[in-house]
Amino acid sequence: MLRDRSRTRRTRWSIRWTSKGRVIGKTPGRFRKRRSVDRSFDIACGIGSVDAAERSAHNPRRSASTESLRRSSRRQRNARPGPTRSENSMKLLTLAILSALSAGAHATDSASSDTPARTTANPAASVPEYLKPTTLDTLKVIGQRLFPYQEGLMLDERYIDEQAKGNGDIATLLRINPNVQFDDTASHSRNMGEIRPAEISINGGLYYQNAFVVDGASFNNDLDPASNNPNHFADPPSHTQGIAIDTSLIGSLTVYDSNVPASYGGFNGGVVDAETRQAKDAFSGKLSLRMTRSVWNEVHVNDDYREVFEQSSSLSNQPVYDKHQANLTLEGRTASGIGLIGTINRTRSEIRLRAHSGGRTPEFDKPVKDTIRENTSYSLRGDWKNGTGLTLSGSVVYAPTDETYFIENARDSWFDLKQGGPIVSLRAMLEQRAWTLINTLSYADLDSSRRSDVDFWRSWRWSEDKNWGTNPSASGLSTEGNWGNVDQTNRTLAYKLIADRDAIVLGDTQHRLQFGAEASRREATYHRLNDHYSWISPLATSTCTDARGVVDTVACSLAPARGLNGRGQILSRLTTYHAGYFEAASTDWAVFAQDDIRAGDWSFRPGVRVDGSTLTEHTTIAPRFALSWDMFGGQRSLLTAGANRYYGRNLFAYKLREGRERLETSQSRAPTGANALVWSAPVQSTTQTRFEKLDVPYSDELSLGFNQVWGNYDLNAKYVRRENRDEVMRVRVASGDSSGYYSANVYEYQNVGRAESDTYTLSIGTRRPWEWGPSVSTAQLAFDYTDTRRAYTGAYQDYSTNYNEADYNAIVRYEGEIMRAYEIPADSFNRPWTARLATQTRIEAWGLLWSNFLRYRAGYLSVSQVGDEDYLGDRIEVFEQVNYPHSFTWDTVVEYAFDLPRRQQIYARVEVQNALNRANRISGTTYAALFEPGRSYWLELGYRF
Repeated sequence: MLRDRSRTRRTRWSIRWTSKGRVIGKTPGRFRKRRSVDRSFDIACGIGSVDAAERSAHNPRRSASTESLRRSSRRQRNARPGPTRSENSMKLLTLAILSALSAGAHATDSASSDTPARTTANPAASVPEYLKPTTLDTLKVIGQRLFPYQEGLMLDERYIDEQAKGNGDIATLLRINPNVQFDDTASHSRNMGEIRPAEISINGGLYYQNAFVVDGASFNNDLDPASNNPNHFADPPSHTQGIAIDTSLIGSLTVYDSNVPASYGGFNGGVVDAETRQAKDAFSGKLSLRMTRSVWNEVHVNDDYREVFEQSSSLSNQPVYDKHQANLTLEGRTASGIGLIGTINRTRSEIRLRAHSGGRTPEFDKPVKDTIRENTSYSLRGDWKNGTGLTLSGSVVYAPTDETYFIENARDSWFDLKQGGPIVSLRAMLEQRAWTLINTLSYADLDSSRRSDVDFWRSWRWSEDKNWGTNPSASGLSTEGNWGNVDQTNRTLAYKLIADRDAIVLGDTQHRLQFGAEASRREATYHRLNDHYSWISPLATSTCTDARGVVDTVACSLAPARGLNGRGQILSRLTTYHAGYFEAASTDWAVFAQDDIRAGDWSFRPGVRVDGSTLTEHTTIAPRFALSWDMFGGQRSLLTAGANRYYGRNLFAYKLREGRERLETSQSRAPTGANALVWSAPVQSTTQTRFEKLDVPYSDELSLGFNQVWGNYDLNAKYVRRENRDEVMRVRVASGDSSGYYSANVYEYQNVGRAESDTYTLSIGTRRPWEWGPSVSTAQLAFDYTDTRRAYTGAYQDYSTNYNEADYNAIVRYEGEIMRAYEIPADSFNRPWTARLATQTRIEAWGLLWSNFLRYRAGYLSVSQVGDEDYLGDRIEVFEQVNYPHSFTWDTVVEYAFDLPRRQQIYARVEVQNALNRANRISGTTYAALFEPGRSYWLELGYRF
């Protein structure tokens, strides 16, 4: 967006657009004449109040005023004043810093009013884009928008643009939300080359039980979201987000974390709802290039470990990388009102690693290799209104991710991982009289697959013939090959209808009704494309000719092998992973209804959601209830509460893993005897996983909140209690099968998991921007205290965790207190408390932006068994809490924009993450301890028109 370059300090000006498109009044800048509009309205540019919009949005009697404000906000974006510029850049940067530090003392309240505005009231002057009224009537408008029932948080396009982007993933934006927690060990100082989005937990929910939505279409990955090992022979990694959407595509991002409306389902944690950007009226665009390099950035490792890190051949240590990002956006609107916006964004990371550990480099191989991570996001969105209540919109988001890997110390080991795919959304909104009908038809085709050039894996003893292994000792191995070709797909075709009724007056109450229905067809497949052969277990041999006279040229070598007394070797075990195909499908449906009731100073929103699925063959009923009390009138002190149930999803992984082992056959052979070197008959593996009917995991929620307007500040406090039940875990049981299809003992997925969480949050935001001199500043402070207890046994807290009833329910002592094992706090996604501060300062006349994000987090918690003791005649285990140090990070962004003729602009932007380069330890105390990323830089250059 091009900005006002007027040098006059604290200048106020207004423009009145009339139905004839004329400009009335004086302006310090020049404006392009706009096309005719339906009604006249004012745009006041300066520093003012949006309080009228805030309060009228909550009151249905003032909805007409809110709609007028929304429409004026949309048109204001394209009113671009002409350019001017101050010359002294150093002085400007100094003033920008001083303005942010001193803004609180100079907050301007003179233009504000706590009295709701009349329909003819002008919008506030010079309000930043992300403070302007939006299309949601119930939004509380502050720095980041909160809802009247305190449902969550909304970030709009300008906030998204102004904050640090990092890798451009959604999770980076969500750090401001106090109800969102992150996996502390996922991103650290030794894997800074990765670009994969971080996993998130909302109010203690499992990270794969959130609902991700873009333009009304789900992009959840229900294949196998807990699979994250690129070197697993059967399960290519998947991610909870089926596509990695770059934030440059997003126009608004809403997180529902409590009191979630009945129109959303299929989650236990929360809902992340993204809307792609909508076209502006004028033809415009943007081209930008961003980059960061390992040589610019700081890495924190212990001194004793630094040499190991710098000579790394492992994915766990990434000392050298280069990341580049390119973005192109074009948008505009035709004379007939059709808006189109297209965006292409490519993020590429090249991670350079040694091909072999120990400094060895075979003659046939390179000493270093580049592994690639590449995410390309394409987005095209169009919209059109006919002026009589019909709005049509459609979007296509295609975001494939391609990753290239090699296996450490192995020959011919390259393979590619492919994820993502297209998501298509078509929407039609019809406003007729008292009803608004919203129809959404969507399709998603998501992929999690692997490709390789060879169809084998061989594990040899080291010899002069097999000499690429790094350990030429008696036990050293030389390996070659990889894991084979596997396709996994997750396709969803869905339709959703929402019907909203304007307020109905019944006595002293007003009722806003909402009804809706959903139907979807989900299909998942697992396909091993071709036979894959794994030869292992080398034994000594003096010949490669078997007892039938056949010479083995594939799994035999006569070169003297280490540890085999100078003889050659054969690979004596063969596992064949045969080509095969598995599929699972589910037809899902849902109906929902809610009534938003206003009765004096009270607001109530009872609702219910009913879901059904053929995968689980269960019908669930989820009641929803939220209330809000305007304690003293005037919408200044609101008390909110809620009681809700949320049903999650059962994943296709539970079903697709059954029978997969039947694709495997095993053979063996001996180097001597009557059948020397002859393979035995193939033995088919039995199935080790059995799918049985499952209940749907659910979460019961109680919430209590308070919202207080205090001068120029909006204070929000909230407590959320979640009790998660029927979570899915693996249980080892006797199969009772005599047919040979199942193993004697099999894994079954059962609803035996449980968890509790208590989340306390406090946020304070500016209701109007601070103004000091030529600068305009906003700020948002948020704090949370989170206590999540989910005592899964095993290394991972997900559905792959093995459940043992005796261990799960055992009596233990934790921190001196006797309790059940499942009451021990979780040791992931569970920082006890976090404080965060986001600020944005703009000096429009000088083209400067300064944005900051500061975060202080209490030490990461872990649990360690320290012994056992006698308790009531039994031996019980004793656990203690392991406290890792607290962490503090400061991310800052500085952008300088320079206007060119003909409404063009170039800019430079520098992002600094962990600007103070603090060594924040995540876990471990030994030489291989993990630290958060050190100081890192992103440089961006761009052009706007």
